[in-house]
Amino acid sequence: MPARARADILPRVKARILLAVATCTGIASAPSAGSAGQADPAPTFADQEVAARAGDDRVLWKELDPVLVSRRALSKEGREALSHLAQSMVLERLARERGIEVPDAVVEERFKSIDEQVRASGDRAGIAGMMKKARLAPDEFRRFLRLSFVQETLTRRALGLDDKAEVKGEQQELWMEEALRERQFQQLPPPWSDGIVARCADFTIPIGDFVRYLRRRLPPQDLSEDCYQLLLIRRIRARMPDLAPQRLERAIDEEITRRRDDAAADPRNKGVTWEQLRAAEGYVLDTIREDPAIRVAALARLWVDRASGPEGLKRTYAAERAHFDGQYGAAIDTRMLFLRGAQFRNDLNPRSFQEAEGELSKLAQSVHSLEDFQRLVRERSEEAGTRESGGALGWVGAGSERVPQEIRAEVAQALAQPASGRAGLDPALSLAGPVRLPTGAALLWLGERRPAPTWDTMAAHVHRELRKRFLDELLPRSAVVTAFEVP
Repeated sequence: MPARARADILPRVKARILLAVATCTGIASAPSAGSAGQADPAPTFADQEVAARAGDDRVLWKELDPVLVSRRALSKEGREALSHLAQSMVLERLARERGIEVPDAVVEERFKSIDEQVRASGDRAGIAGMMKKARLAPDEFRRFLRLSFVQETLTRRALGLDDKAEVKGEQQELWMEEALRERQFQQLPPPWSDGIVARCADFTIPIGDFVRYLRRRLPPQDLSEDCYQLLLIRRIRARMPDLAPQRLERAIDEEITRRRDDAAADPRNKGVTWEQLRAAEGYVLDTIREDPAIRVAALARLWVDRASGPEGLKRTYAAERAHFDGQYGAAIDTRMLFLRGAQFRNDLNPRSFQEAEGELSKLAQSVHSLEDFQRLVRERSEEAGTRESGGALGWVGAGSERVPQEIRAEVAQALAQPASGRAGLDPALSLAGPVRLPTGAALLWLGERRPAPTWDTMAAHVHRELRKRFLDELLPRSAVVTAFEVP
């Protein structure tokens, strides 16, 4: 496995240690992440073990497996995990065939040496902490450690080196690739009707073995999302026990059609179909109807239709009109040139608020077009997130919470004025500010206006927000406790 993938988890010094342990394995292939909790301090990832829970609801690993096969098996991480599994199986066979035995004492000596190096790097938990983060049991770690000796020995032999000669990680990786080619390793395409996901000349990998391997190898955030959606489905179905299966299937058909239409309408996709996009992400299209995300979306839409209906949407909009108009109503295509400032100059702040505002006022005098403004942003703006895009903030309305309140106020004031056909073209009509912000000041370009939408469009926004509220209230993400995330 490339060193850069291992470094996603551990500091560089630890990544180098792991590289020396097992270049052939996916020891650190799963990034560590924060956790809402830990169901079991020492999970075994067994079929009947709980992967995640929320209140009285549970998801067992065997219940999660179909999702892992459908969503994750063909992903980049899934393909790498399958390759890691095949590598370890090839090494075990080659060790038997060529009489390579690694004594327990040798393994334990390296285990202790690595533990000492990890502790010396400042990690008082030692190798135990690393294994926990990588979701490795001690026996499995020792197995990979033993296989690293096998790989080193076989690489030396292939290169004609002395038994004590050092072999680099890159050399071991190249040898491993050649060994897989010699064994005619193949990752097979779905639907895996015969239950085999990969084969070599002398062995096969059943899908059951692969998915059990995936449980430990996939990124925790992916596993957490899959568990969350399965738990959501159970909560929603409990709210609608009378939902007819045929109605759910129609809702799923409608949801897939919406997603196909959205993909086709998005110019960024350049004619690539929704199915092609999902396949590129690693989804198995034969089981796409079972995908939890699609089912959650379909069920949430059914719930809002049932709980609100057309009249309920109108009542919700009327009760929260300021909110919905501010978020989804009239808006202005807004850009920003930002300079840092503070009450007083110091080592962290190069200028005062007044100085920042004065500089922006001078810069405004040199703006004669949108192109001028965009050029100045790229040259002078101190807001890295928008600098390369010419200061683009997108469509900003009076209630757009993703931008500072001070900018929203300028936009709201502009929206309250009659629209001019020169807005977005004439600097005299388009420049606003300088606007003082908590950390500096901004010069704004208020460009094209987006009019208030029709009711059909606004109703879709209201419906979407009600679906989100329903799901958030039904199962807050903080309520989900997983057995695989490490604090």
